[in-house]
Amino acid sequence: MNPTAMADLGELDLTSVRRARRLVVSIEGMWCAGCAMAVERIIARTPGVTFASTSFAGGSAMARWDRDDFDPTLIVERIARLGYRVAPLIEVDEMERRIDEQTQAVWLRLAVALFFGMWSMLGSLMLYIEPQLAASTAGFWVAFGAVAAALPVITYAAWPFYRMGWRTLRAGLPGMDAMISLGVLAASTLSFWQLLQGRAEVYIDTATMLVTFLLIGRLIELHARRRNSTAVAGLRQAVPETATRLDAEGAGKEMRVSEIQVGERVLVRAGERISVDGEVVEGDSELDRALVTGEALPVAVGSGSAVEAGSVNLSCQLVIAVSVPYGERFIDRVGLRMLELAGTKSQVALQAERFARWLVPAALCLAALVFLWGFLATGAFELAALRALSVLVVACPCAVGLALPLAFATATATAARQGVLFRDPAAMEALADARSVLFDKTGTLTAGALEVVDTRGAGRHQLLTWAAQAEVGIAHPMARAIAAAARDDGISPEAHPECTPQRFSQGTRWHDAESGATTVVGAAAWLQQQGIQVPPPTQALPPGTTRIEVARDNLWMGALILRDRLRPDAANAVTTLGRAGLATGLVTGDRQEAALAVGTAVGLAPEQVLAGCLPENKVAALESALGPVVFVGDGANDSLALAAADCGIAVQDASAPAVASAGVVIVDGGLDGVVLAWQQARRTLRIVRQNLAFSIIYNVGVLAFAVGGVIPPVAAAIAMLCSSLSVVANSARLARARSVQDMSPGNDGAGPTIARSDAQ
Repeated sequence: MNPTAMADLGELDLTSVRRARRLVVSIEGMWCAGCAMAVERIIARTPGVTFASTSFAGGSAMARWDRDDFDPTLIVERIARLGYRVAPLIEVDEMERRIDEQTQAVWLRLAVALFFGMWSMLGSLMLYIEPQLAASTAGFWVAFGAVAAALPVITYAAWPFYRMGWRTLRAGLPGMDAMISLGVLAASTLSFWQLLQGRAEVYIDTATMLVTFLLIGRLIELHARRRNSTAVAGLRQAVPETATRLDAEGAGKEMRVSEIQVGERVLVRAGERISVDGEVVEGDSELDRALVTGEALPVAVGSGSAVEAGSVNLSCQLVIAVSVPYGERFIDRVGLRMLELAGTKSQVALQAERFARWLVPAALCLAALVFLWGFLATGAFELAALRALSVLVVACPCAVGLALPLAFATATATAARQGVLFRDPAAMEALADARSVLFDKTGTLTAGALEVVDTRGAGRHQLLTWAAQAEVGIAHPMARAIAAAARDDGISPEAHPECTPQRFSQGTRWHDAESGATTVVGAAAWLQQQGIQVPPPTQALPPGTTRIEVARDNLWMGALILRDRLRPDAANAVTTLGRAGLATGLVTGDRQEAALAVGTAVGLAPEQVLAGCLPENKVAALESALGPVVFVGDGANDSLALAAADCGIAVQDASAPAVASAGVVIVDGGLDGVVLAWQQARRTLRIVRQNLAFSIIYNVGVLAFAVGGVIPPVAAAIAMLCSSLSVVANSARLARARSVQDMSPGNDGAGPTIARSDAQ
């Protein structure tokens, strides 16, 4: 075995790896998504492996097997032979540091390619525009200058393509890197040969243009990888890294969560976010589990209740016995799953890779046959070599390499002006081809904030006055809703140190020192436990609402009805996508009653609503839906689903982990922006496919002429330049911003549209 591979494997816990029949590792040195494909194929070809997956975005690989006697060192050995280093999954900070180093290196190579390629391209254009110049001495020196200026591009800037092209060739999976390397070397060799013969017909511009645009594509891929690491970091940062551990005497000490062992006790005060997974052993309280499940309403917990890291303790302090070690908490498992799911490669890009994989051996064989045929037919070695090299120049998929990154860059800039941010081509393509769209509820279809919608009993103003005073200074979703409603009614309750509210697990008690009156606000069952008679409701609660009782001096005075407010554009967006033929649905961690109420409000049938879902349940719902699947969410608890979906969309005002996990971010326009993003993606994908069709037709057509020797090398180079220019011109159409009204079925095939006055 490779010594480096053995050393790397020594860092892994082989016992647990064999027991789990799964290997999840970091792969160091992956330069592009094509490299990730080569690694994946090598792992999949290992005898005994039943599943293999790599993520360029996550810098990781995963393999599964079903035999107890399988040796995972075989996988590491095969990966090491390709020139990659295998190591245990690294921390997010270290991953980000390495990605940033790679990005800086690519930026430097791109700067070199742009600066020197500009001068090289200028010389080549002079020769193309003035054919008479090529026959003169001045033309020779112009060609010499163009080739000299290109040297830093085809050596320093292009070096990673040569290295990765060689690795993919060794793996038996020659992709775009191998084809680009072949084209660059062929164009460069032919240009050097022409100069040595004293001729000015050089084709170095093809090489510099390929290297420049492929480097831009690498930056896009690195940006997607950096975004994925940011998503995992954002998810972890939402949970505190320290906790108050209690010793045997009950004394508390602040320490890092990673140092707390299973079985030890942790104190969580009211208002703090829980940082461990465990079981409540002391105390009764309410938890805000929005980060974990997306539930809009607090959940009561007591002794014996299971709690997860990320939940907020709203009411009273709790003592929790740790039941899960750091690294295996629910939120840690979600982060690991995000690494496994992220980094999906665009299907268009995969098609381009497959085209390049077929083209590499075909071009080499064709060039060899052309050389033999030319040499045997004419006996002229130089003429035969020129024809063979011309075939390689023509075979270089310059326009294929430009088709996706150029269209994506243009469309991204246009969409950004309309309040939509596309993160990577794979997300845009999946959105364009989407067949299902699933929405989160709280914060996505709804505003994510409770509001007082009605009252019972005493007058609204009086009830809000009492309730707001009792909830002063309390960080609780219902308390915030009551305070907001009080402000809207012109009520400004003030906190008094001598009469601070007492917060319990299901309510609040407040004693007014001035009047001597006591106000109690909370659930009906809790008020009855306090000896307060609560009359039964005279009418059923509206679906999706909750009721808070208000009592004064042990007498029931009335009730407040609260509900999560529906976004004003939610029904329109869901209806528009449904009419366009997409299967729509609602997937939420909230209660069934609340989910059905929102689903009905936006036009969804009960069977299209799935409630009570944890993050992993949402992923299962995505996997069972008709794909490609789009998930629209906003909360940290949606991060896993956003990463798992073919396209994840974070709506306006989404949480940082959700924004980091999504492939599309709506920064302006609410849910109307989701429809706009879908229509823009469809338009872009249509342009990309046209670009690929143009480029493949040019490659195949001109290649046929080059093989027959009908066109000279300079004409072939000009034809390939025209191919690239056609891609550039077609992509430029995306630079014109269009409103959703413009993208009607007749104009773009995008289906029904919505009205949006600020789209421009």
